[in-house]
Amino acid sequence: MKFTIGSTEAAQVIIYPIFLETAAAPFQSLPLHHHMGERGAVTWYYDKEDEQHLLLAGLGSRQSFEPERLREAAGTAARAAEQHKLRTAAVCLDGCEGIGGMREAVAAWVEGWLLGTYAFDKYKSQQAVRYMETVRFDLEPQAGWEEAIALGEARAAGIAFARDIGNEPANQMRPKTLAERVAARFAASGVQVACYEGEELAARQMCGLIGVGQGSPHPPVLIEMRYCTDPSKELIALVGKGITFDTGGISLKRDHDISDMRIDMGGAAAVIGAIEIIRRSGVRANVAAIIPAAENMPDGNALLPGDVLTYPNGVSVQVGNTDSEGRLVLADALIHAHAIGAKEVVDMATLTYSCQGALGSKYAGIWGDEPTVSTLRSLGRLTGEKVWELPLAEEYAGYLASDYADICNISRVGEAGAITAALFLRRFVDPSMRWAHIDMAAMKEAASTAGYVVAGATGYGARLLAEFVAERSRSS
Repeated sequence: MKFTIGSTEAAQVIIYPIFLETAAAPFQSLPLHHHMGERGAVTWYYDKEDEQHLLLAGLGSRQSFEPERLREAAGTAARAAEQHKLRTAAVCLDGCEGIGGMREAVAAWVEGWLLGTYAFDKYKSQQAVRYMETVRFDLEPQAGWEEAIALGEARAAGIAFARDIGNEPANQMRPKTLAERVAARFAASGVQVACYEGEELAARQMCGLIGVGQGSPHPPVLIEMRYCTDPSKELIALVGKGITFDTGGISLKRDHDISDMRIDMGGAAAVIGAIEIIRRSGVRANVAAIIPAAENMPDGNALLPGDVLTYPNGVSVQVGNTDSEGRLVLADALIHAHAIGAKEVVDMATLTYSCQGALGSKYAGIWGDEPTVSTLRSLGRLTGEKVWELPLAEEYAGYLASDYADICNISRVGEAGAITAALFLRRFVDPSMRWAHIDMAAMKEAASTAGYVVAGATGYGARLLAEFVAERSRSS
């Protein structure tokens, strides 16, 4: 489908996003009620056949308005238009300028519209039919609108790819399959993709990745993506946990249903999606994505509770629980980030249930160095992928004490699980690098469809990480 700037005259439906405080309808002689402006509300005014319909999309209170509300309204409106099998629509964004101005409003609407009609139906015998052909923005032609549309399309493409990866069943997304999918997607795109496995992992002493993956017949890999359009800039590393399925290993999970553990590579999906957004949007960047990918499975060769791993930075780790595998593979990736020259690193992972218990399903937890954390927090409001800072409390560092090694991979005390996980990762961050850790376990999937989020993998984090790299590009 196509997004354009132009007249609303030929559109089958005109869409008006409205606020709770909107006092009068943007058109004559039709009633407007307070509830029509509620966040997520959709109200149709139907006209005669072959004439224009009107659709109101609620944004909630103007005081709390941000681009995320436009994404939500666009996704809801898009599904409503598809249900009516409409082929042309126009949208009037008057009064929707907020953070980022009208350019960001246009980009947010494009992104929300495309993601709201996302479907992962490749394994269904009947796939979804898309009717909409053209959406026009009721704006005066001027420079910048096409770039805003392209930005929204780039974001949607990156997040949709991240969702695709997360939604794949485990038998279709092994570690090597993930590497092959990434290589195919970015072939001839300016993104260089390398895959390290077998003896190459051993040569790099990636003991965490090797250990976690040794219980599976599908061997682990380290995927490295490099996108450099400006080598004068500092190298930024984006690290994503890529456990393609997590049974818990020998410390087997006790959950009734672990089918969603196919999305335990939500962090990997986010960094891959971020690279897609960065390259499509033309950001001048020097960025690397590092993805340690493995299956965490129990068999006779699997990593055992009590095993000791020694990393190339000299830190030895007692494996207290094989279901705390994510931090073991992230440690390898953080060391690798320093080895390739990164000056700043952000890691993202579905790491702990503890973070979900603390922050629920609307905020991811973040820890790390203040300049990096502060930037990500401020960008989260713009992107709608919000993070909340939790402390790197030194009082809890002793919880990781081990009788046999420098540290254990789990806390010996039943509290502060997300914080101790962050403290563990910090042991593998070289002091020369700025660092932030994002725990997005609660954000990896949605149980139902609402706004631009569709049931299944969300693609959370791709937009935030891409905007972080873009912000660093603008400020350097």
